[in-house]
Amino acid sequence: MKRQAAIWIALLVALLSAGCGGTPPAATQDVQVTLEPAPAGEAYLIAVVNDADGAPITDATVALEGNMNHAGMVPVLSEPVRDDADGAADGRYRVPFEFTMLGDWIMSVTVTKADGSEAKTDIDLNVADAGVTVK
Repeated sequence: MKRQAAIWIALLVALLSAGCGGTPPAATQDVQVTLEPAPAGEAYLIAVVNDADGAPITDATVALEGNMNHAGMVPVLSEPVRDDADGAADGRYRVPFEFTMLGDWIMSVTVTKADGSEAKTDIDLNVADAGVTVK
């Protein structure tokens, strides 16, 4: 009986160890993202996306997920947008986004490059009556 329990425990440990492995998230060192708030009253953010050398990345899509920094809020999601959606392929992605309330937000930016790889980063924002500021 003890031997059977030891086998089950060993099997469980092996399964848990295998589940903890996996592919690590894509590195973000090759993608630089900054956010520029829209003028007060406008419902978009500009995601400026460059490669590690500072050259604009123009063949990707950008999606945003906004979360308040406190519990109880439903995330606000944007649709992915292409760089040329605003008429210019310049590495500046105009992403429609409407904040649901004032306060501190964490904006998760996902850049999906043409090869399918993703880079993700979080940017802290403050939303006030006067507009949006990047912290």
